[in-house]
Amino acid sequence: MRVIAAIDILNGRVVAGLSGGRESYKPLISKVVSATNPFELIMEMREVLGLNEFYIADLDAILTGKKNEHLYSSLVKEGVHIYLDAGSKNCADLQCLMNMNVFKVVAGLETIESIEELKTAAKRFRSRLVFSLDMKDGLPFTTREELLLKSPQSIMMEAINAGVDHLFILDLAKVGTGKGASTDGLVAKARAQSEEIFIMAGGGIGSFQDVIGLKNSGANAVVVSRALHDGTFDRQVIKEISSL
Repeated sequence: MRVIAAIDILNGRVVAGLSGGRESYKPLISKVVSATNPFELIMEMREVLGLNEFYIADLDAILTGKKNEHLYSSLVKEGVHIYLDAGSKNCADLQCLMNMNVFKVVAGLETIESIEELKTAAKRFRSRLVFSLDMKDGLPFTTREELLLKSPQSIMMEAINAGVDHLFILDLAKVGTGKGASTDGLVAKARAQSEEIFIMAGGGIGSFQDVIGLKNSGANAVVVSRALHDGTFDRQVIKEISSL
């Protein structure tokens, strides 16, 4: 079971995500690292926690289109494995990120133009692509009317059937709460649909027991932030999770 650290960037700073209410996100205060600059914070987390996989939600790019490209390139040069959500709407956007040699590019339900665009991306980028099934309180998190009319499960199954082999199941309402994940059911349904797909789960993970539950449902990785910065998942716990 892999641990991937979630990093939210807003106004060029690392912020603490909470329930998807981005207008109220505040600068991250960590008990584990002292750096505040995004690059320095990530490098310090790598040293202190032994992590080298980071899921970066570039909210500047998602909300305004302004990408923190210097951060991406600096991390790539240091060999950091980045799963990058920069608000990509289509294959052209995703290709721009691919050209920066990031580890994985993310097509998020929040911003992708259509399921057809996702299907095209799955064929073109294969295992370099992650589809993020963005939800809020169990409902699709998107402005696309045709996607709002579908259930998260039906969207997920379409993605899997289209060839998506890396899936991130996320409920934004749970982010930063540490009150437990709510995605176990969808994880189990995704696993039942495909034995090969790599499944990441996030939102609300606050304990080792939460990780066990997601592991038992079929997840391959957890994407966490709060549990890392409040000290719940220290280096030893991360090693224990990695051994599951």
